[in-house]
Amino acid sequence: MEKHFYFIGLDIAKETFVASIYHTPDRPVLTKENFSNNPQGYKELIVWLQDNQINTTNCHICLEATGVYSDGVAYYLSAQGYRVTVEPPLRVKRAFHPAGHKTDPVDSRQIAEYAYRFSDRLIPWHPKEELLEKIRQLLSVREQFTKQKVALKNARDAYQRQKVQVELIQKAHQETLAQLEKQITRIDQELDRLMKENPDLSQKFHHLKSIPGFGLLLSAHLLVMTENFTSINDYQRLAAFVGIVPYQHQSGTSILKKARIRHYGPRACRKLLRLAAQSVATHNMTFRKYYLRKLAEGKAKALVLNNIANKLLKLACALIRDNSRYIKEYHSFHPMYVKGT
Repeated sequence: MEKHFYFIGLDIAKETFVASIYHTPDRPVLTKENFSNNPQGYKELIVWLQDNQINTTNCHICLEATGVYSDGVAYYLSAQGYRVTVEPPLRVKRAFHPAGHKTDPVDSRQIAEYAYRFSDRLIPWHPKEELLEKIRQLLSVREQFTKQKVALKNARDAYQRQKVQVELIQKAHQETLAQLEKQITRIDQELDRLMKENPDLSQKFHHLKSIPGFGLLLSAHLLVMTENFTSINDYQRLAAFVGIVPYQHQSGTSILKKARIRHYGPRACRKLLRLAAQSVATHNMTFRKYYLRKLAEGKAKALVLNNIANKLLKLACALIRDNSRYIKEYHSFHPMYVKGT
């Protein structure tokens, strides 16, 4: 590390953010509050850093992932040439004792100290490819519309049991449902169109869709989540990130719990994988045989379906790695046995 290297911690809120400069533990931390969370505030931050002899070559800026609130400053600083890292808030929180004050300046100083202590683990942040970002936004809005549609259907079904009904409410339910379904269809069409814009993305998309149980949504979620399989291409890492890996919990002779998944990670992708596992366990003969065999052995239904979800994800990573489509009834053979024949 350079002799004069600084770590900047940003605590981002909706309207403002706080910045702190951390150099070494024996030197005081400089903190400034009330930067506006807009382009003007970003310019004021850079001026403040420059006043403290900090430039693009001698600092690393760290902030927590707060969704749309942190996107603006991350994009701006990255475009200006600064090294930026966006960390999960839970990871930063676990690095410090929970007792003590909880304010924006304190959080900013802790983020800066976190960057100093874990400087060897900081992964540079880079803006996502524009096409993948558009697909991510469409998937997010589609999920919102789907939840609204389900909630509205439940409200409509409940209202139909009322003894006294208002015709206007019935029409409002039907028209709103029809509009939501129309918008969801338009989003699906736009997703399909965007997938065809990039040849490499389109090829991987069709490889994934060839897998039993995989459709437009699950394939698109995997491509966005892995940034077209450039950030994560290893099956074990991907399964852990999605949250379908069972973890053991035992210690000595008194604590011996069953291995369980932790339900971390992207919920929408995990839900779609579970639905895909249920589909192939019902309609695909290969997975159906495995599913029934494991149930006959006394395995829990949820455990077997989670195993199938892991198998599907492993299959997806293998097809992307080999740049091939799924082949029904394909069997692999070890080269040693092939030579023996």
